[in-house]
Amino acid sequence: MSRVFITNGTGFIGAAVARAFKAKGHEVTALARSDESENKLKQQGYQVQRGDLKKPESYVDAVRKADIVIHTASTNDAEFAQYDLLAIDTILEALRTTNNTFIYTSGVWVLGNTGDNVATEATPVNPHQLVTWRADAERRVVAGGQQGLRTVVIRPSLVYGENKGVVGGIIEDAKKTGDIKVIGNGENRWATVHVEDLADLYVLAAEKAPQGGTLYNASHGPSVKVKEVADQIAKVLGTPDKVRPVPVEIARTRLGLVADALTLDQQVDAAKAQRELGWQPKRANVLEDIAQTQKAPATAGR
Repeated sequence: MSRVFITNGTGFIGAAVARAFKAKGHEVTALARSDESENKLKQQGYQVQRGDLKKPESYVDAVRKADIVIHTASTNDAEFAQYDLLAIDTILEALRTTNNTFIYTSGVWVLGNTGDNVATEATPVNPHQLVTWRADAERRVVAGGQQGLRTVVIRPSLVYGENKGVVGGIIEDAKKTGDIKVIGNGENRWATVHVEDLADLYVLAAEKAPQGGTLYNASHGPSVKVKEVADQIAKVLGTPDKVRPVPVEIARTRLGLVADALTLDQQVDAAKAQRELGWQPKRANVLEDIAQTQKAPATAGR
């Protein structure tokens, strides 16, 4: 059993990762910034470290006590960049004299548009404006492996499952407004991964990743066109005529640069994780997941 410290055990990805490590018998401690988060974590059987990523002194002792440190608290918010980099530097320094494991959560938006080329871990990064700092973050983490640590960067594709994430948000918005909104023409492709398959990858990385610094893409199967996602949602909700294209300029007024990022056309290869770690995604792909988790009304198809 290892001692695991995770910087966000209540977020979409972080909660799934925490569950996966707990299921393997590891002792999980999670960072909590509020009473609400602390209570939620305790109810799920985790140890809690009160603190804030903006204040490294509030969590550095928990890092030093851990065998495995997992940073899942990063957001797609450029204003958070300085604190993300601060957390990386704090964790690397705290673990500098150990051979422990540090896993950092990046994302495939750091690759930018890939178009018809399928990106691997060797593909040069071309970060979208929203996540420009992540290229530096990835370099710092991988370089940290030269200190004797085992450092791992995991790049999740667009994460779905549990009716959460971007896909879950589109579904909930459709239920409220009656429209399935697509930014742009929907011809761009999303690389995707189920949140539980992603959590499995974190566990495998902690168990099997080589010493030093390495990086793994996380995606499941071929990329899917956004319009296919929208059409599937419309089908299961019984509203096939309610798919609505939204110009990027208009979507940007509500979503900021996230709107632009969601129009990226990406294909991402995850063969390295499968080859080196034995990672085998086994949950439903994104279109199947939509069909399985949503129930079409009785009038659908009439």
